[in-house]
Amino acid sequence: MERLTFNVGSPRSGPVAVSGRRPPSAAPVSRVARITRHLAATRERYDWDYLWMLAFTTLLFFRPQDHLQALESLHLAELAAIAGLAAMVVRRLRAGQTVAKVNAEVIGVILLGGVIMATIPFSIWPSGSLKVFSDIYVKIILIFALMISTVTSPRRVRQMTWIMIIASGYIAGRGVFDYLRGVNLVEGDRLRGAVGGMFENPNDLALNLVTFLAPTLFIVIQDKKATRRLFAALLAMLMLAATVATKSRSGFLGLVAMGLVVIYYTAQVKPGVIVAVVVAGLLALPVMPGSFWNRMESITNGESDPTGSRAARVQLLNQGMEVFAENPMTGIGAGQFQNYNAPGVVEKWRVTHNVWLQVAAELGIFGVMVFLFLVVRAYSASFRTLRMLRLPRKTRTAGPSGTANAGTKADADALMMTETERVILDTNAKGMIAAIVGWTVCSFFASVAFNWTFYYVLALAVAGREIVATRRAAATDEATEAGPGTVRAPQLVRAHA
Repeated sequence: MERLTFNVGSPRSGPVAVSGRRPPSAAPVSRVARITRHLAATRERYDWDYLWMLAFTTLLFFRPQDHLQALESLHLAELAAIAGLAAMVVRRLRAGQTVAKVNAEVIGVILLGGVIMATIPFSIWPSGSLKVFSDIYVKIILIFALMISTVTSPRRVRQMTWIMIIASGYIAGRGVFDYLRGVNLVEGDRLRGAVGGMFENPNDLALNLVTFLAPTLFIVIQDKKATRRLFAALLAMLMLAATVATKSRSGFLGLVAMGLVVIYYTAQVKPGVIVAVVVAGLLALPVMPGSFWNRMESITNGESDPTGSRAARVQLLNQGMEVFAENPMTGIGAGQFQNYNAPGVVEKWRVTHNVWLQVAAELGIFGVMVFLFLVVRAYSASFRTLRMLRLPRKTRTAGPSGTANAGTKADADALMMTETERVILDTNAKGMIAAIVGWTVCSFFASVAFNWTFYYVLALAVAGREIVATRRAAATDEATEAGPGTVRAPQLVRAHA
């Protein structure tokens, strides 16, 4: 069993009989209960592998090497990743565990790497495809496995999410500042990222901002601490403004889809918030630049697109389907669609601008199957987390008092976590559902199969599911060992900020 980590107050009492009589002093205490009490008395310990994981994520998203050239030669992100992986191996082997935690998603990520390697001999440029694997995807495999093995508590889920939110807010803030100054623009007036990598291209910038705006909005709506909600609201406004400044049509469609998910879940608990959002949206419409709406009109009206990019996208979609039809089993090699220069190709040196055609054309049908599996697992992990957080009605009504909030407290207690931890995981699950919806819509217009964004969202969705499943199994074990006539004292689990 994975090492459980709790951040709760020390319990003052053990199991109590339902009938009200105190249990015999000789009654044995369950093993899980003893572990719970021991961990409850101490603060969560941060292992070195997790700390290095935080460092890598910070370097990956903030990209300080883009501004300080002296850092580029140091390869700080790679060094942090190596240190984290080494620390993970040492820690897990000392604990008698496997080198890394393995689940279906880790296997799926490895399998996609296997497909990339298997198709290299059939690539139109084998060394180029090998470089995609060695320089990009092998890092994704290792970091994904590191995240699954280290993000093992609600607090860690929240910390990882906040790093990505703050980084996105920082990049969005710089983008808004650049847009107001009229710098760092392409195609006349479209904002591009202030840093390189996955934030540089306007469409990729919009995709990332839409993706990480989702958990930001749920923090604004659900977090228990007012200061965090206000800070998240500020970052959300910056991300929304920067997304508009990119004038990305795919970003706009992804934003709408993501927003509908946020509205759906918010309406279930805080319908009044929806009214406020609608009013705020109506007030913001006049502020939107006219060039934004002109570009959005080209989604349905090709004649309103003076750049011709809409027609080029259609041509690329046709080329992508043709390449896949000609190479259905092996594709033409990872990263090689833009190098495909067969007779009849009209749009040369361009990517597919569609993640599914990217995978199909470059990796063939087996790549599509594995990638589809990973996307489906991202959705299912978050939905399963929400289902596990909602206990059966007979448990939900077994609260220590007759108040309306008793069921919620009983849920947290039965899941062996604090109410704050339950809110963190619930917020994470909803945020990841909205994030993957926004990413999915945007990905129909972007070649992002080998970008970090999706794999971070997948890892956070899976981490939430694994934490809830582990806690719930531990709670079940404790209840079984304690016997049918006892329940845990309500003081066992307390809420902490």
